[in-house]
Amino acid sequence: MKTVYLVQNGEKRTLIYGEKPKPKPKKGEALIKVKACALNHLEVHMINGAYELPLDHIPGSDISGVIEVVNGESKLKVGQEVVVNPAISCKKCSRCKRGLSCENVTIVGRKDPGGYAEYVALPIEQLYAKPKNLSFVETAAFPLTFLTAYHMLIGRANLQKGETVFIWGASGGLGCAAIQIAMYMGAKTIAAVSSSEDAKKVKEIGADFVVNYKKDDILGRVNEFTGNEKVDVVFESVGTATWNMSLGMLRSYGRVVIAGTTSGAIVSQDLSNIYYYQHTIIGSRMGTKEEFEQILQLFLVGKLKPIIDKVFPLEKANEAVQRMQESKQMGKIVLEIG
Repeated sequence: MKTVYLVQNGEKRTLIYGEKPKPKPKKGEALIKVKACALNHLEVHMINGAYELPLDHIPGSDISGVIEVVNGESKLKVGQEVVVNPAISCKKCSRCKRGLSCENVTIVGRKDPGGYAEYVALPIEQLYAKPKNLSFVETAAFPLTFLTAYHMLIGRANLQKGETVFIWGASGGLGCAAIQIAMYMGAKTIAAVSSSEDAKKVKEIGADFVVNYKKDDILGRVNEFTGNEKVDVVFESVGTATWNMSLGMLRSYGRVVIAGTTSGAIVSQDLSNIYYYQHTIIGSRMGTKEEFEQILQLFLVGKLKPIIDKVFPLEKANEAVQRMQESKQMGKIVLEIG
């Protein structure tokens, strides 16, 4: 089968387009003919050496396709169009046993082969019927980012109707998802972007107010929108570069929910403000099976929609990754396969 996989090129890792044997599904797995796979920052981290991986590892977490083989019991049938829930629970930790979000949740394509290939074998329980109102490309564009954003805002930060949420990186796939989920909850959104072009696009998605983090006085603009009331929730995935501003824009009892550190993970902060203003700092990672099913239902009824930046063929995966590395995307970058 055609695939894209990681190789070591001197001190650097690179992606290679080539051939590998078609996988054989083990008991409890299904073989999926991949139609589309969206990019995530996880693949960029892999290329940059953040994880120990086999040198021929196939990445890719956001997958849509068609079932070719089912090796086990399932209501899903051969020939059925499916979408993959990228969050895999361990089923062993104390939280899993209580029906809560997993302590050790992993991601499709993180350790085992993912969707940068014509075929992938995955656990049957990770598969759901593809929304009929979405194409394969559109379907691949929502699982990981919308699940992450939903878990951050609803599952962890408990965002409420009428609250105000500040969203860093609002033009990326995760930020676009956060804008829509906040809108769905009846919250007001302040979207942070880096250009006037991105500002126009996030306004079209539904952002109430937009700031340019490269040019604007961020805290001043937040106070302008909120009437000096600041915000209830900050949606964080940047880390070092934005952390102190995130804390500085929180009102009393405000919450920062963080699920990434793309600019770095080391910060310093004034702890006295946290207890004085009774702030809450919340970590978030992936999401639950129930949350994925809730998101899927919202896409089925048209309450949420995927935002596509650009579509590349599988053999152009390096160009696609470079676009993500350069932060040129507005929404999701997707590989179309087969």
